[in-house]
Amino acid sequence: MIFPACRRLIPGLLLPLLCAAGCIPTRDGAQDEQREPHFLRGHESVRQRDYKGAAEAFERALEANARSASAHFELGLLFEQHLNDPATAIYHFERFLKLRPASDKAEIVRQRVNNCKMELAKLFLIAPNAPSVQKEMDKLKAEAERLGLENHQLRRQVEVLSTQAAARGGAVTSAPVALVAAQAVATKPAAMTASPARPATTPVTFTAPVAAPKNTKAPASAARTHSVKPGDIPATIARQYGVRLEALLAANPNLDPKRMKIGQTVNIPAP
Repeated sequence: MIFPACRRLIPGLLLPLLCAAGCIPTRDGAQDEQREPHFLRGHESVRQRDYKGAAEAFERALEANARSASAHFELGLLFEQHLNDPATAIYHFERFLKLRPASDKAEIVRQRVNNCKMELAKLFLIAPNAPSVQKEMDKLKAEAERLGLENHQLRRQVEVLSTQAAARGGAVTSAPVALVAAQAVATKPAAMTASPARPATTPVTFTAPVAAPKNTKAPASAARTHSVKPGDIPATIARQYGVRLEALLAANPNLDPKRMKIGQTVNIPAP
């Protein structure tokens, strides 16, 4: 007689306990999340179209409450619609689904996750086959090799001229002066060397050698690299260096986001 009555009382007792423990999300819990000061500031930043400031505010809301499903939802929308980072959007949407699997927004969020995955798939299909990016990289590489060869040849010429000047008892004050002197000797008219010596009274005019033009081309800037750390994905690396995800993937055609290893080197393109 006692056991049936107890069985009827147990569900009524367990439900409040589960709600109090946070196992079952309540509407009041969502409202509390949305009243959090950082969350409110994030909404205000979205209204003012300051999307980066909004993302920072919602991330602060997560620091205050790591189980804020509302903050995860807003961050997912921001990274999908305004910050062009589908990978980060997927992360926040999936966190929302884990915290609120029975939410009335769950089906919409699942559809958004699928959309973000399709965008990522497009990037992986397009990036390795970007001919314009590869062509530009080949041009930069060829230009760097050409400048390096010219620099090596100039060094050799300066060394030869310095050796010749030392053998004649002269002194070479600087590499540019030696190079100009060599050019002046090479361009001297043949008639001057073949003609007999003129009388001392005949005025002789000399034209000042023209300074060699400076090489205005600057060598290509040193390429930046990133060493993969725990938790790194292409999207977070791109955000860290302020470059687009497509450019990062194009600069690393052999990079497999699913098989990234700690310590792996990732090339960072110019912003």
